Formats: sequence, structure tokens, C-alpha cells
Amino acid sequence: MGLYDDDNNAITAGDVLDVIYWQTKFAHLKLEAALQSRQPEHAVGSLLPDVINGATDVLQTYPNHAEVQGWKARAEQIRTKINPNAAPAAFRGDFDHWKDYSYEAGWRSYHVARMAAEAQDWNVALQHAREVLTQFGRSLDRMAHWPAPVQEFIRTAREEADAIRQQAEGRR
Repeated sequence: MGLYDDDNNAITAGDVLDVIYWQTKFAHLKLEAALQSRQPEHAVGSLLPDVINGATDVLQTYPNHAEVQGWKARAEQIRTKINPNAAPAAFRGDFDHWKDYSYEAGWRSYHVARMAAEAQDWNVALQHAREVLTQFGRSLDRMAHWPAPVQEFIRTAREEADAIRQQAEGRR
């Protein structure tokens, strides 16, 4: 048992300053977007391990986090409905941003940087703010056909990350 395990056990909902949590939340949102846009069954099935395994890891640290428990249960329930013989098929339609690693990495680091700055954990905030600038800088070249709200989020998040970077550099 660790010194702060009781604090982690008390967390039952809400965002937490944990990279795996944010990675899993992205995987969950991606899965929900795939279901909402009725992506091919095989493609949806390929998303399930990221949610299930990520949630399992997060729940080792935050065992009572009901939202994460729900993400895992939902993914496990969907897994029971996936036809194991579904024909291989790629994602289709307006799904490119969800498949883009730079978008995922930037999205995850943006949320970690913001939470770390709020907690005044300047080393973590700086590391992740820099990662946002790098990853979303790469996304700029690829996002011309992504949904307008995603493009706006990337632009805004880059500006916020740069402000966090500057603030963190001044506090180190």
C-alpha cells in the first residue's frame, strides 16, 4: 500500500492527472464516435483492446472510478456483439482525425498539460505542453479535411499549450 492510495481510492468520477487515463478516455471517445458513425464491425472491434486494456490499467490506480468502469463494461459488452468473422474493413467517412496518431497524442498531452498547470506541477505541464506543440504542429499539415470543430480545437489547444509552456518555463 502506498502513502496516497486512499486518495486514489476516493476518486469515483471526473478527470484525473494521469496519462493512461487520458489515453483511455480518447480510446473510449473514439469507440463511441465509431459506433455513432456506424463504422464497419471489424474496424470497431479493433478499437476494443485500447479501451479494455487502458481501463484495466487505470482501474489499478483508481479502482473506484465509476466512469472508467463504465468505459470498460461498455467495451466488453460491445466485444460480445462483434462477429469474429466480420470482413476486414477500414474506417470510412469522416474518421481521419480519429486515426491520426498526432491528433491522439496532442489531445492527450493537451489535457495532461492543462491539469498539470492547474496543479502547478510545472515539469509535467512543460513536458506535455511541448508535446502538444509538436504533435498538433504535425496535424496542421493533415487536417484540411477534418471536421471544422476539430480543426478549431487544434488551433486553440496549440495557443493554450504555448501559454502553458511559457508559464511553466518561467516557474521551473
